[in-house]
Amino acid sequence: MRKHRRFTRMFGALALSLALATTSIPALDINSNQVYGTEKVETPSEVAKLENMFTTIDLMDATISELTQAMEKGQVTSKELVEMYIDRINAYDKQLELNSIISINPDAVAQAEELDKERAKGNIKGKLHGIPIIVKDNYDVGGLPTTAGCKALMNSIAPDDAFVVKKLKDAGAIILAKANMSEFASSGRNSRSTIGGAVHNPYDTTRTPAGSSGGTGVAITSNFAAAGLGTDTGSSVRAPSTMNNLFGLRVSLGLTSRDGIVPLSLDNDIAGPLCRSAQDLALMLSVMAGTDSNDSWTKDSDSMIPADGYTSYLKADGLKGKKIGYLQNSFGYYYNNKGEAVENPKETATCMKKIVERAKSNLKKGGAELVDMSEILPDSLITSLRSNTGVGNVFEWDLNNYFASLGENAPIKSVYDLVTNYTYGVDYTNVSVRNPATSLAEMTNPRSLESYTNAVTNRLKFRNEVNKILKDNGIDAVMFVPYTQPANKEADSQNASYANSANYTSHFGPTAGLPEMAIPMGLCDTDETLGYDKEMPMGFNLFTSYGNEKELIEIAYGYQETSGYDNIRTAPYTTPALEDKDLDKYLDNLMEKVDTINYDNYTVYPQGKIQVMINKYVKAADVDESDVYATYSAAYDLAKAYDKVMDVLDENVKTVKVVKAPGKGKITKITRAKNNKSVKLSLKKLSGAKGYEVKYSTGTKFSKKTTKTIYTAKTTFTIKNLKKNKKYYVKVRAYVKNGTSKKYGAWSAVKTIKIKK
Repeated sequence: MRKHRRFTRMFGALALSLALATTSIPALDINSNQVYGTEKVETPSEVAKLENMFTTIDLMDATISELTQAMEKGQVTSKELVEMYIDRINAYDKQLELNSIISINPDAVAQAEELDKERAKGNIKGKLHGIPIIVKDNYDVGGLPTTAGCKALMNSIAPDDAFVVKKLKDAGAIILAKANMSEFASSGRNSRSTIGGAVHNPYDTTRTPAGSSGGTGVAITSNFAAAGLGTDTGSSVRAPSTMNNLFGLRVSLGLTSRDGIVPLSLDNDIAGPLCRSAQDLALMLSVMAGTDSNDSWTKDSDSMIPADGYTSYLKADGLKGKKIGYLQNSFGYYYNNKGEAVENPKETATCMKKIVERAKSNLKKGGAELVDMSEILPDSLITSLRSNTGVGNVFEWDLNNYFASLGENAPIKSVYDLVTNYTYGVDYTNVSVRNPATSLAEMTNPRSLESYTNAVTNRLKFRNEVNKILKDNGIDAVMFVPYTQPANKEADSQNASYANSANYTSHFGPTAGLPEMAIPMGLCDTDETLGYDKEMPMGFNLFTSYGNEKELIEIAYGYQETSGYDNIRTAPYTTPALEDKDLDKYLDNLMEKVDTINYDNYTVYPQGKIQVMINKYVKAADVDESDVYATYSAAYDLAKAYDKVMDVLDENVKTVKVVKAPGKGKITKITRAKNNKSVKLSLKKLSGAKGYEVKYSTGTKFSKKTTKTIYTAKTTFTIKNLKKNKKYYVKVRAYVKNGTSKKYGAWSAVKTIKIKK
């Protein structure tokens, strides 16, 4: 353990602690030229100062808006954000075998520095200025390889940005890194690739994060960036979001462009965000959505975006008055290795039931009405609507078109080139391709076939029928639980007998093209029977009518606020905040303040509160500085104790007033009495004097044996009982009060008094 860097200070604290047990309030040291009073002052709160700091703990799960505000306040720079996220990737990704990242943008720090300079000049590019984002490695980022997880594409450099990536950059985002994925997005069960290996779930590193955007899901839940991008063909945004405690959105087909994204099936593929909060999801969508001339499917996108923007639907009372359908029979089918739906009803795992019921309860608590959809949208109707909607194998055609877009310098120019010339043992380059054509010219466009046209017609029928059912019944959205149990073991994830997905996962979003969101419910209980010795995440899915993403955002945010963010979203325990040098410095400075309190400056000594503060000081001195949570806790406890001490001391600050000495004394007249035994002295009245000290003696040295002293407040007084035939010497000085003591002026000239016979 590395203790906090204050051993020498600790000895002082211990000494004071011992002293407190044996001493009372210390005596006040009164200086002869001062008087004291009490006044009130105000010391800035250390707790408030600590809470206003931007620490690495604040980085954990910080929203994009919070990061932006921190940059605006100068609490953090974009460069520091990038460096912190890279530090986290380096600390955890390979060491824990998460394998979520394929590559880090080598220019990310330099790009952040430029954006910091622009911010300093007042030039803000957009809503994501200086925000680090991670994208799945099937998105083109100009100048970086786009591998789609395939080792054969490790040198396939993107000539330009994917349309969505360009929109992010135009809004000021930094593409920090590219995430691992199931190779060519071919699996929703796991995220294995020849270039990045198998991605593991940070909540239990023996388990899968699902796929195919598992790398993005793991990276974002582990706080490796502010937000991330994935793609969804069957469930590939929603599944990793569900298994990683995230919000993930499969948008309406055609709302976001797929240009510059390695395709799996453009009839299903969408670009969607994976985020830690509903706020971030709405903000990301507001940047991503829009018409792209290079993707004809998006021709109506601009008109689908609400005029007041998606973020305007972030309403804390977003659940109020909502009518939400619930598919009771969320389960009943799984997909075998041939991709066929097989009837095999499964019960929801016991470990999930509590959070499922809690989610439903919170929806109601927020003001929503839950409606059983068993008769409104029965399974028989769903099965009928979904029949004959398969578009066939469009993967090879779409992938060949993607390769053609890379230009003449691309190392891989066709699927044939990919499959016949590059083999790496266990890889997935040809999962969906059999006997590839040598060129596009030799292929028949699968979308020109009658079967394809019929499938598209049936898909639109599916979409329109669901839209009508929702409208006719006043249903705002429909929820279902997409899995019967949490994440499988990674080693078992490709085995169909272990499938745990619900039959609805690929229905409403991928087939009907409807928008569907994954929303976190929290962590399931452990379940020894099923082998879950760690609490694993689970979420529910929510779909609505075509183009109605704003409805999902409103419900999701209302649910988040009603439930309490910390109750539905928990960061993985395996990837905590890293050591924070600024926090260490703050604690050093606070301990210095404790050391240097000068109690002589106060009129009280709050012994009990000081003892508590010293106890917190000793604990802080012994804290393991590599544990940022322990350091923050120690700093907070000490700050709180320090504030309580200073609150009392500040009420009782000793005020100091310097008292000037009076002027030099003077005897103005000496009058002898008739009996010659006494004399009357007249003194000069001095301004501010409270009294006078008169000394008279028979010796010029005014020794104690021969000297008598008189104190008087009067300027005339009589010295009596003088002896005859004696010579006396007399002098006077004035004084002023200084608290409980006196401050004197200079002595007068010595006068002589002769007493005659």
